[in-house]
Amino acid sequence: MSSSQPHAPPSSNALLYIFGAFMLVGITFMVWMGQPPAVVTVGQPLPQLDLHPLLDGTEPISREQLQGKLTVIHFWGTWCPPCEAEFPEFAKLAAKFLGNPEVAIVSVSCSSGPEYDLDQLRSLTEKFMSNYDTPIPTYSDPTAMTRQQLALILPNGSLGYPTTLLVDRDGKILELLEGYLPGDMEKLSLSIERRL
Repeated sequence: MSSSQPHAPPSSNALLYIFGAFMLVGITFMVWMGQPPAVVTVGQPLPQLDLHPLLDGTEPISREQLQGKLTVIHFWGTWCPPCEAEFPEFAKLAAKFLGNPEVAIVSVSCSSGPEYDLDQLRSLTEKFMSNYDTPIPTYSDPTAMTRQQLALILPNGSLGYPTTLLVDRDGKILELLEGYLPGDMEKLSLSIERRL
Protein backbone atom coordinates (compact mmCIF):
# COMPACT_ATOMS: atom_id res chain seq x y z
CA MET A 1 0.00 0.00 0.00
CA SER A 2 1.46 3.25 -1.02
CA SER A 3 0.54 6.44 0.56
CA SER A 4 0.63 9.56 -1.53
CA GLN A 5 1.68 12.59 0.27
CA PRO A 6 0.72 16.00 -0.99
CA HIS A 7 3.60 18.05 -2.46
CA ALA A 8 4.67 20.87 -0.27
CA PRO A 9 4.42 24.27 -1.94
CA PRO A 10 7.75 25.88 -2.83
CA SER A 11 9.18 27.85 0.01
CA SER A 12 8.69 31.59 -0.11
CA ASN A 13 12.48 32.03 -0.31
CA ALA A 14 12.64 29.98 -3.53
CA LEU A 15 9.89 32.12 -5.06
CA LEU A 16 11.80 35.26 -4.11
CA TYR A 17 14.97 33.95 -5.75
CA ILE A 18 13.11 33.08 -8.96
CA PHE A 19 11.35 36.45 -9.00
CA GLY A 20 14.66 38.25 -8.33
CA ALA A 21 16.39 36.40 -11.18
CA PHE A 22 13.61 37.40 -13.62
CA MET A 23 13.83 41.01 -12.43
CA LEU A 24 17.62 41.06 -12.88
CA VAL A 25 17.35 39.69 -16.42
CA GLY A 26 14.63 42.23 -17.22
CA ILE A 27 16.60 45.19 -15.85
CA THR A 28 19.77 44.09 -17.65
CA PHE A 29 17.82 43.83 -20.92
CA MET A 30 16.32 47.31 -20.44
CA VAL A 31 19.75 48.83 -19.74
CA TRP A 32 21.19 47.10 -22.79
CA MET A 33 18.34 48.40 -24.99
CA GLY A 34 18.98 51.95 -23.77
CA GLN A 35 22.66 51.96 -24.72
CA PRO A 36 23.62 53.92 -27.83
CA PRO A 37 25.28 51.83 -30.52
CA ALA A 38 29.03 51.46 -30.09
CA VAL A 39 31.01 53.92 -32.20
CA VAL A 40 33.86 52.41 -34.16
CA THR A 41 36.37 55.07 -35.22
CA VAL A 42 38.82 52.82 -37.08
CA GLY A 43 37.69 52.44 -40.69
CA GLN A 44 35.76 55.72 -40.70
CA PRO A 45 36.70 58.47 -43.18
CA LEU A 46 38.64 61.36 -41.70
CA PRO A 47 36.24 64.28 -41.17
CA GLN A 48 36.78 67.65 -42.82
CA LEU A 49 39.76 69.56 -41.42
CA ASP A 50 40.00 73.25 -40.56
CA LEU A 51 43.61 73.48 -39.42
CA HIS A 52 45.63 76.69 -39.77
CA PRO A 53 49.40 77.22 -39.48
CA LEU A 54 50.58 78.11 -35.98
CA LEU A 55 54.34 77.33 -36.15
CA ASP A 56 56.45 76.35 -39.17
CA GLY A 57 53.38 75.62 -41.31
CA THR A 58 52.81 77.57 -44.50
CA GLU A 59 49.15 77.03 -45.41
CA PRO A 60 45.95 75.56 -43.96
CA ILE A 61 45.64 71.78 -44.07
CA SER A 62 42.67 70.13 -45.78
CA ARG A 63 41.68 66.50 -46.02
CA GLU A 64 42.20 66.62 -49.79
CA GLN A 65 45.85 67.72 -49.39
CA LEU A 66 46.57 64.59 -47.38
CA GLN A 67 45.24 62.16 -50.01
CA GLY A 68 47.89 59.68 -51.11
CA LYS A 69 49.90 59.98 -47.87
CA LEU A 70 49.96 58.11 -44.61
CA THR A 71 49.04 60.83 -42.13
CA VAL A 72 49.62 61.19 -38.40
CA ILE A 73 47.40 63.81 -36.77
CA HIS A 74 48.35 64.54 -33.18
CA PHE A 75 46.08 66.70 -30.94
CA TRP A 76 47.80 67.94 -27.79
CA GLY A 77 48.13 70.93 -25.46
CA THR A 78 50.96 72.61 -23.56
CA TRP A 79 48.70 72.65 -20.46
CA CYS A 80 48.14 68.86 -20.50
CA PRO A 81 50.49 66.69 -18.32
CA PRO A 82 49.93 63.47 -20.37
CA CYS A 83 50.68 65.48 -23.54
CA GLU A 84 53.93 66.76 -22.01
CA ALA A 85 54.90 63.20 -21.08
CA GLU A 86 54.12 61.88 -24.56
CA PHE A 87 55.58 64.70 -26.62
CA PRO A 88 59.24 63.52 -26.61
CA GLU A 89 58.04 60.25 -28.15
CA PHE A 90 55.91 62.11 -30.71
CA ALA A 91 58.87 64.40 -31.55
CA LYS A 92 61.02 61.32 -32.18
CA LEU A 93 58.36 59.86 -34.51
CA ALA A 94 58.01 63.23 -36.30
CA ALA A 95 61.79 63.55 -36.78
CA LYS A 96 61.87 60.07 -38.30
CA PHE A 97 59.18 60.73 -40.94
CA LEU A 98 59.18 64.51 -41.59
CA GLY A 99 61.38 64.21 -44.68
CA ASN A 100 59.41 61.31 -46.17
CA PRO A 101 57.10 62.46 -49.01
CA GLU A 102 54.78 59.48 -48.36
CA VAL A 103 54.06 60.56 -44.76
CA ALA A 104 52.37 63.70 -43.44
CA ILE A 105 52.89 64.70 -39.80
CA VAL A 106 50.24 67.10 -38.51
CA SER A 107 50.73 68.44 -34.99
CA VAL A 108 47.72 70.34 -33.60
CA SER A 109 48.31 72.49 -30.51
CA CYS A 110 45.06 73.07 -28.62
CA SER A 111 44.00 75.37 -25.80
CA SER A 112 42.30 73.92 -22.74
CA GLY A 113 39.13 75.66 -23.94
CA PRO A 114 38.03 77.54 -27.05
CA GLU A 115 40.84 79.24 -28.96
CA TYR A 116 39.91 82.85 -28.16
CA ASP A 117 43.52 84.02 -28.19
CA LEU A 118 45.59 82.53 -31.03
CA ASP A 119 48.54 84.79 -30.20
CA GLN A 120 48.70 83.33 -26.70
CA LEU A 121 48.35 79.78 -28.08
CA ARG A 122 51.20 80.51 -30.53
CA SER A 123 53.38 81.95 -27.76
CA LEU A 124 52.82 79.01 -25.39
CA THR A 125 53.35 76.50 -28.21
CA GLU A 126 56.54 78.22 -29.36
CA LYS A 127 57.93 78.22 -25.82
CA PHE A 128 57.06 74.52 -25.40
CA MET A 129 58.52 73.56 -28.80
CA SER A 130 61.80 75.35 -28.05
CA ASN A 131 62.70 72.27 -25.98
CA TYR A 132 62.89 70.17 -29.16
CA ASP A 133 65.44 70.28 -31.98
CA THR A 134 63.03 69.15 -34.68
CA PRO A 135 60.93 71.96 -36.18
CA ILE A 136 57.55 70.22 -36.35
CA PRO A 137 54.94 72.09 -38.41
CA THR A 138 52.22 72.83 -35.88
CA TYR A 139 48.66 73.90 -36.55
CA SER A 140 45.69 75.30 -34.66
CA ASP A 141 42.04 74.37 -34.87
CA PRO A 142 40.81 77.95 -34.34
CA THR A 143 37.06 77.29 -34.49
CA ALA A 144 37.35 73.76 -32.98
CA MET A 145 35.50 72.48 -36.05
CA THR A 146 37.99 69.67 -36.66
CA ARG A 147 37.77 68.50 -33.04
CA GLN A 148 33.97 68.70 -33.03
CA GLN A 149 33.71 66.67 -36.25
CA LEU A 150 36.17 64.13 -34.90
CA ALA A 151 34.33 63.85 -31.56
CA LEU A 152 31.26 62.65 -33.46
CA ILE A 153 33.09 59.49 -34.51
CA LEU A 154 35.08 58.89 -31.31
CA PRO A 155 33.90 56.20 -28.87
CA ASN A 156 32.83 58.53 -25.99
CA GLY A 157 31.72 61.41 -28.18
CA SER A 158 34.49 63.71 -27.02
CA LEU A 159 38.12 64.29 -27.87
CA GLY A 160 40.59 63.95 -25.00
CA TYR A 161 44.22 64.95 -24.95
CA PRO A 162 46.47 63.65 -26.33
CA THR A 163 44.68 61.98 -29.25
CA THR A 164 46.59 60.66 -32.26
CA LEU A 165 45.20 59.30 -35.51
CA LEU A 166 46.91 57.32 -38.24
CA VAL A 167 45.07 57.86 -41.52
CA ASP A 168 45.62 55.82 -44.69
CA ARG A 169 46.30 57.14 -48.20
CA ASP A 170 42.57 57.11 -48.99
CA GLY A 171 41.60 59.17 -45.93
CA LYS A 172 40.35 56.33 -43.71
CA ILE A 173 41.34 56.12 -40.04
CA LEU A 174 43.65 53.14 -39.46
CA GLU A 175 44.53 53.63 -35.80
CA LEU A 176 43.35 55.73 -32.86
CA LEU A 177 45.46 56.44 -29.79
CA GLU A 178 43.63 58.17 -26.93
CA GLY A 179 45.57 59.28 -23.88
CA TYR A 180 49.19 58.48 -23.22
CA LEU A 181 50.71 55.05 -22.79
CA PRO A 182 54.51 54.75 -22.94
CA GLY A 183 55.56 52.97 -26.12
CA ASP A 184 52.46 53.88 -28.15
CA MET A 185 54.42 56.17 -30.46
CA GLU A 186 57.02 53.49 -31.06
CA LYS A 187 54.26 51.04 -32.04
CA LEU A 188 52.77 53.70 -34.30
CA SER A 189 56.17 54.24 -35.92
CA LEU A 190 56.44 50.51 -36.66
CA SER A 191 52.90 50.52 -38.04
CA ILE A 192 53.83 53.36 -40.43
CA GLU A 193 57.00 51.55 -41.56
CA ARG A 194 55.01 48.39 -42.35
CA ARG A 195 52.67 50.40 -44.59
CA LEU A 196 55.37 52.24 -46.58
